[in-house]
Amino acid sequence: MAVSESQWREPDASGPAPAGQAAPATAGQPRPVTAGMPAPVGAARQSWPGAIGPPVIGPPPRMSASRPPTPAAQYGAWQGALRPPVFVVSQPRPTYREPLPVRSPMVTAGAAAGAAWMLLFGLLATSARGYIWLTLIAGILAWGASAALARFGDRGVAVGVAIASGVAVAIAGIVVGYRMAGGDWLLW
Repeated sequence: MAVSESQWREPDASGPAPAGQAAPATAGQPRPVTAGMPAPVGAARQSWPGAIGPPVIGPPPRMSASRPPTPAAQYGAWQGALRPPVFVVSQPRPTYREPLPVRSPMVTAGAAAGAAWMLLFGLLATSARGYIWLTLIAGILAWGASAALARFGDRGVAVGVAIASGVAVAIAGIVVGYRMAGGDWLLW
């Protein structure tokens, strides 16, 4: 038989039981024991399993009374609803700037110098094999100069020199690959 809310009563409520239900325990009869269940806070009687009373609204009970409750806990507000305090900073934040920034005119100047360096070595060659070897030597020297410029000089110029020498060495590698496809190995 289903029980509606209107028919439900607490187990020890006085009054007649609804039709089809057993009468509640009287003072002379033993009360049921709920083994392993703690008694509800503030209740003198033990409750039935699954019927521990109405829900508790509000924050959970404090486990220690050593700290005073926060203002939000005193007024029943949720702790996460508090907003952090606004910090007023009297001094502006410091601005960190790079001491030697890389600028595009310096990169362009480095690329022009690197291209002129690689062109000079390329014009000294009399054969394809000589062009490849001179380009590799000039590329290694240009990369060394680029590393020195990056450490001690202008990094924008270093980037330009590295780009120009990298493109020149890549062109030399394409020439080697093209000649190798034809059966001629240029480096030995």
